[in-house]
Amino acid sequence: MTKHQQILTFIEDLAIGSKVSVRFIAKELDVSEGTAYRAIKEAEAKGFVRSIPKVGTIRIEGVKERQIEDLTLREVSQIVEGVVICGFEHLDRSPNKFIIAAMELEAMGRYLEDGALCIVGNRRDAQICALKHNASLLISEGLEPDEEVMALARQRELVIIQSPYDTFAVTTMINRALYDRLIQKELILVEDIMVKDVSYLKVDATVENWHELSQNTDHSRFPVVEADMTLVGIVTAVDVAGVDVKTPIKDVMNANPFLVGRDDPVTHISRIMVWEGWENALVVDQDKLIGIISLQDVIEAYQQVQKQPQFGETVDNLVLSGFRFVDDSEHLSIEGEITNSMVDDYGSASCGVIVTVMNMAGYIGLRKKYRLNAITENFTLYQLQPLAVGTEIKVTAKLLLVAKKHCNIEVEVTVDNAVVAKGLMTARIGDKKLVSETAL
Repeated sequence: MTKHQQILTFIEDLAIGSKVSVRFIAKELDVSEGTAYRAIKEAEAKGFVRSIPKVGTIRIEGVKERQIEDLTLREVSQIVEGVVICGFEHLDRSPNKFIIAAMELEAMGRYLEDGALCIVGNRRDAQICALKHNASLLISEGLEPDEEVMALARQRELVIIQSPYDTFAVTTMINRALYDRLIQKELILVEDIMVKDVSYLKVDATVENWHELSQNTDHSRFPVVEADMTLVGIVTAVDVAGVDVKTPIKDVMNANPFLVGRDDPVTHISRIMVWEGWENALVVDQDKLIGIISLQDVIEAYQQVQKQPQFGETVDNLVLSGFRFVDDSEHLSIEGEITNSMVDDYGSASCGVIVTVMNMAGYIGLRKKYRLNAITENFTLYQLQPLAVGTEIKVTAKLLLVAKKHCNIEVEVTVDNAVVAKGLMTARIGDKKLVSETAL
């Protein structure tokens, strides 16, 4: 762990309300005041500390990141069209579990826990049991709790919601709300999986500093940044191999790493990483380093999401999932098989599917050769022969013209070297090169 990370950990472990100062940190951790100052500023940016005029810098309670599937009790009451009859000041809590009181009290006790929400009808004994386990109540069918139940809820600072619907309807409404939220997880963004606590080197570091950081972290790839976290490059084990330890990092680093934004979809980024051989991607916001993702992070994220019942794929992902990159030194080529999901009512490959594959091949071809981003403006399909299920096709993108703002790409689909489809793709090129010729 670097000194910077040690300071951040030390600040996080301080009691809420503790004063934090540069001199205090420098003395406690035996670091320079400059190092302490930078760490305190980052802690402030992360929400761990706050500078208060005439008071100083204070350790505060950071805001806990809320999961997308968390529903607050306030939202639950709105979903079930309920009336809050107790615990108005606690409606911003999120229940950690939903329990339906459809079992004997002894059995209920095994499932109830602090922070749960118990859906119950007119079973007074179940209401009391839930409250004694510090679980809030959602009472169905518009039934009124008695004074003892209300008093116990107030005593334990719990919420009671009354809904006009029966238990089955209430459960269905909550399930639907959770499903609608969870389905948003199908589109995973870089921000969802990136590692925020990144080990990095300053631009004035040397190869010796790389060896020290590598030994301490067991990593071999490190971003290189300015003092204000502006990214200037990345350095790997290959870059420093055989180089004198006194050599400045800026002389051996790769100044054009693969850069992505926090809001970029992981599906798109992962395809580029696989097809173009990138092992890592650096996450930047206004040219400042904010995180890093690896190909392993992407794989693990999808393994986890695919376990969810709401998981689904976009049309592009489904179409391209069976295609693979072909080693072709002259042009970009991909190969794949026409599957059942790609055909029309007549049993032949759908025209839209073929255009999707051809368009993506053109896009990847432009990225692979020139490392440019582009948006398709026009795609003209010149010919298309029927392609049956099981047919192996090869899609080849040939770059005809690459100008400052536009490019023309000819795309061919062949079966056993015979052309079965041909098209011309016209695209607008982005203003900025996104990645470099050298892979991480």
